[in-house]
Amino acid sequence: MTRPRFDAWIVDSSVALKWFLPVEREPDGELARSLVGRLAMRTTTLAVYEVGNILIRQGGWEPARVEAALALLGEICGDPIGLEDEDHGATARIAARHGLTFYDASYAVIAQRLGRGLLSADADLLDAKLATAVSDVGLRA
Repeated sequence: MTRPRFDAWIVDSSVALKWFLPVEREPDGELARSLVGRLAMRTTTLAVYEVGNILIRQGGWEPARVEAALALLGEICGDPIGLEDEDHGATARIAARHGLTFYDASYAVIAQRLGRGLLSADADLLDAKLATAVSDVGLRA
């Protein structure tokens, strides 16, 4: 199956974290970093929360460092995009259909609403064919 080619992307937290965590520990971390500035990327409000949460709770980062990382995320992706009221039903349906969390399904719905691809390293989104892996887009970027 050929994946659709997109000119613009929504980046979920699994990809955004690759920009901040050590590349040695992140599969395709170097590739993910190489896409910054080469692809039109936006992210969601959920990704901001998830990235901040992982960096502070699991990464042990100091608050000022988390703040700087989230500022850089904003520089790379612009203002984060949130769910709109009309997205709630579609998000619930996608979550139920694919056995996803509402959180993960929200990334797919926002990408679909905006006509963008979803760039993810999340196996659940990739297995459901709702997202494209960094390695797949990196080959043609």
